[in-house]
Amino acid sequence: MFLKNRIDDFEREICGILANLAHHIHPKIVAQIQARNIEEYGYFKELFANKIEVDQYLFDGSACVFPGVRRSVSGEGKKKAYSPEYKAIIDDNTFPRHIWCFLENGKAYSSKNWQNLGFGEFELAHIFTHKKTEVGFERPFFSKIQDELSPCGEFSCACNVVLLPKGTVRPTDNSKPTKGAFYKRYMDLYGEHPLNGRTDLNEKLVPEWYDDLNWNEPVLPIGWEEKIKNLLKYRTRRITDLMERF
Repeated sequence: MFLKNRIDDFEREICGILANLAHHIHPKIVAQIQARNIEEYGYFKELFANKIEVDQYLFDGSACVFPGVRRSVSGEGKKKAYSPEYKAIIDDNTFPRHIWCFLENGKAYSSKNWQNLGFGEFELAHIFTHKKTEVGFERPFFSKIQDELSPCGEFSCACNVVLLPKGTVRPTDNSKPTKGAFYKRYMDLYGEHPLNGRTDLNEKLVPEWYDDLNWNEPVLPIGWEEKIKNLLKYRTRRITDLMERF
């Protein structure tokens, strides 16, 4: 072929730009969510009964904001409703957006609220996969990873939902050096405790230029404690309502 794909020649430059553009949620916010998840584990276990496997979402160290909710695949299931076939509440990326909306103005996501807040210029990027079919990509990056890992709790995990400007997310999906850099950034911010079944990041797969990257400071808005408290009250009411309809 007379054309050569030279993207590998610019991995460092591309990742350097993404580091300057990415917005992560602050570890203090993650810690508050983790504490509430411990407090409400028993409630959700009883609410889900045999309908949803609670430990896939509220495992030890979980920062999952909406337990029981997973992303639809190929249009499966009715959106914003419990699916007995998939044993989960099916969503299309609405629930993770609640996190950012509450942090900004203390209100739930709506398309109008999202646009008015300026989030329409951004996309959600999941650093770790929330789909079982994609776990294989992550295996080389960790010394230990559960054989039957079910990562659905990562869909609305506060550690895992990063904002990037529209049109810049793709490299975080497919580039191994960029993935390695974002995995390392995740570990530096939150440790491996919020991850379910992935331990011991292989530092050899983290790019040697990682320490040269300039990352944004994690997001910690004024009044964040009350906003997160209200977000978690909202999530419990919302999940309860959706489960009681079935």
